[in-house]
Amino acid sequence: MSLWSRWFGKKPTAAAPPPSEPAVLRDEDDAWLETLTTACGDGRRLDELAAVDTLAHVDGLWQRGHERLATEWLEKLIAVPDAPAAAITTLRARLVDRLEARHELERGVGHLQALTAVDAHAARAHYLLAEHYRKLGDDGQALRHYEAVLARDVDYPNVRARVERLRAARGLAAPSAGETIAGADVVGVGAGARYRLVRELGRGATGVVYLARDAELERDVAVKLLHPHLAAAGQAEAVERFFAEARLMASLRHPNVVAVLDLEEKSRRLVLELAAGGTLRDLLRERGARTLRRGIERHVQILSALAAAHRRGVVHRDLKPGNLMFRRDPDQAGVEIMLGDFGVAHLPDAHGATGAEASRGKPAGEAVGTLAYMSPDQRRGLPPVPADDLYAAAVVLFEMLTGRHPWSREQLMAGARSAEDFRLPPAVLAGVDPALAAAVDAHLARLGAIDVAARPTTDAALAEALALRAHAIAIDAA
Repeated sequence: MSLWSRWFGKKPTAAAPPPSEPAVLRDEDDAWLETLTTACGDGRRLDELAAVDTLAHVDGLWQRGHERLATEWLEKLIAVPDAPAAAITTLRARLVDRLEARHELERGVGHLQALTAVDAHAARAHYLLAEHYRKLGDDGQALRHYEAVLARDVDYPNVRARVERLRAARGLAAPSAGETIAGADVVGVGAGARYRLVRELGRGATGVVYLARDAELERDVAVKLLHPHLAAAGQAEAVERFFAEARLMASLRHPNVVAVLDLEEKSRRLVLELAAGGTLRDLLRERGARTLRRGIERHVQILSALAAAHRRGVVHRDLKPGNLMFRRDPDQAGVEIMLGDFGVAHLPDAHGATGAEASRGKPAGEAVGTLAYMSPDQRRGLPPVPADDLYAAAVVLFEMLTGRHPWSREQLMAGARSAEDFRLPPAVLAGVDPALAAAVDAHLARLGAIDVAARPTTDAALAEALALRAHAIAIDAA
């Protein structure tokens, strides 16, 4: 005992015991939940199993510090025989949230696995499973579940970086069918599946594209799987649009449009011909600008695809080198360019009106497309018209012939535009027949006109391009 204690007669105090959860002396919420569980066990009050009042009693226990008891009651409610599936899902979602808060996810692994089969909860369930396995040091399982998150929500916070880090640690450039379950539930990677996933080719806002093997026809194809989170009831419009785009692409049946080989809405699956030759963007980066004749040939093919789409009332709205593909090596003879990715295309209205007709009188809206290829009107969010695609075609042709955009980054952000922007540099036209050079410059100026009314129709633009190609061929043959 210290001197101070002896002087004032105070006894030393023992160390305080560690805090514990409050004792439950027949808590009101606890008693209510016991009554409900007994009734449900007898087949009564099953409609109250996950009702607002029930969850409020569970939350009451939690808020007063009886956290462990609250999770145990949720587990008892989930175990009620003949419980409605929707109620079980609600209770499981509440339970795993509570277990995560208590850092006890190992108790909820089975519930998380069940929630991965429910679209509304699948992304978060896969994420929590990935976090659980990552903390256990099981990187293979963690990667598997992180990939499943991205398949459902490409922008899920922090997941992309974690996937790339885990891939790099495992020496993987891209996931294979055995290393990701993205899409395995709707296509299949086991015996008997028609389309065997080989590896991921890319992913975007609407889905993931895989290189796959068609076992029936013994050919390689591209399989696009719609993100499962878009299949939820609240995303019905997005799903409808996805398959409307697919049916439209299938109906075009044009050599310069990517062919749709198979479509199944139930499986959220779209099977496309494989663009094994890569994209025009890849070609320009790896091999540089095209010759004048080759550029004009590709330009003719692009305008031919646009003409087919525009006759059906479709405005693509995102024509750019990344959406222009090749079936094989583009420098081989006879390989044509193909237009794909109609994901933001303006489709005909319910009455079949064309893009121009359906847009008349509509106010400006959100700008859709890729900034470097947008027409001035498109950039302002004005209603889409076929002439927007022609403007983009002028940008693509300029890029094919020069290897660069018509504008610097600063000019692009400033937004100032002029038809003179499309005048080709003298080096590109060096040694070219003066009449052909002038005709190409004039064609680019018409397609790139600031005034949409000054641009030609798509059929007229195609006729001009065909004449340019004939002129170039005649010169080469002379």
